Amino acid sequence: MGIGGIGMAGVAFLLKERGFNVSGCDLQDNRQTAWLKKNEIAVFSGHSESHISESIDWLIRSTAVPDTHSEVRRAHELGIPVSRRGEVLPALMRDRMCIAVAGTHGKTTTTAIIAQVLGCGYCVGGEIDGIEGVAKEGELMVVEADESDGTVDGYTPDYAVITNIEYDHMEHHASEIAFVDCFERLIANTKHKVYYCPADRMARQLCLGNPKCTPYQIPEGGLNLPLPGHHNQWNAAAALAVSKQWRTEEEILHALEQIQSIRRRFETVFIGAGIQVVTDYAHHPTEIAALIQTALELKPRRLLGVFQPHRYTRTLALGTDFPGSFEGVEKLWIVPVYAASEQPVAGGMAEDLVARFPHKWSDRLHYSSSLTAAWAAICSELCAGDLLLVIGAGNIDELSEWARKL
Repeated sequence: MGIGGIGMAGVAFLLKERGFNVSGCDLQDNRQTAWLKKNEIAVFSGHSESHISESIDWLIRSTAVPDTHSEVRRAHELGIPVSRRGEVLPALMRDRMCIAVAGTHGKTTTTAIIAQVLGCGYCVGGEIDGIEGVAKEGELMVVEADESDGTVDGYTPDYAVITNIEYDHMEHHASEIAFVDCFERLIANTKHKVYYCPADRMARQLCLGNPKCTPYQIPEGGLNLPLPGHHNQWNAAAALAVSKQWRTEEEILHALEQIQSIRRRFETVFIGAGIQVVTDYAHHPTEIAALIQTALELKPRRLLGVFQPHRYTRTLALGTDFPGSFEGVEKLWIVPVYAASEQPVAGGMAEDLVARFPHKWSDRLHYSSSLTAAWAAICSELCAGDLLLVIGAGNIDELSEWARKL
């Protein structure tokens, strides 16, 4: 259920590769469902209890699908086991040599870099340019270990990477302590070695002094990468460290020079008439600040942004942190929160976030009631020398598709 989601599509593909007869459903078709169909996985549009019958042995649901969903209830009535996606992927890794990549930020990019450097199997939460699909089977696997629902502690990897730890996913973790605990359990479950970023305070605090944990560093002079931004230097440094188990440093450095970018990670979707439009998945204040710093390095005449907050719980919990993360943006449009299956929360609406911006933003900040309204306003504003950032993890990527047609 929810087979069109990137994480779900990867699990479905790996199950098919293991010999399971796999089918799935989602509300709408997308690139992932097209890829799954190409690989002989049946995908149904929409949800219906008729999809659930006694011929099914196992139901796997996206975390976006609640226990109360009619298909899930039907499965329970028929005695069909129901699992979350985050419980299935760790189980699939138990008979493979596994590298688990965890962290609040940078998991997808780091996983994709390692997969390309080693040419190994993977399950990644993003699309890699020039590579079809979001998963590949292999005896050596690199996967994202997702902390969003706490299932990161279900992994027993041979090696692990912790990119950073910053409190997030308040919809599942009631406190920062509970959030950090799942990383602690991942460290305990890792068989050999955990590589961590010593520049991150919480990762350092958790790992320092543990003989199982080894810090990684950016080499002096930096790494030669086709990916912009200092944060990608750290992501590549993690890949360099863990990949030395299988490749020489010379081989790794050569591979890093040819890394393909990840879709919606500083992805240019339009350039012309002196205007550049970049789309990015950033949805946490720290990620947004890193994105804007990377954009400013290009020295645009004006840096503009349009942002879709992701989840009411995150918008409420981190509301005071968001305004400062947009420093450097000349004009910003904010659109309604992407719910991601949540119900509205008082104080967590986009209008609440707008109200948290200081007075200096009064003539630069605009609230738009829809993506369509925001795009119309932006198009009337764009001129030569502008760099527009399309920011967020929800359906704001529709603006990227509109931008391609500018």
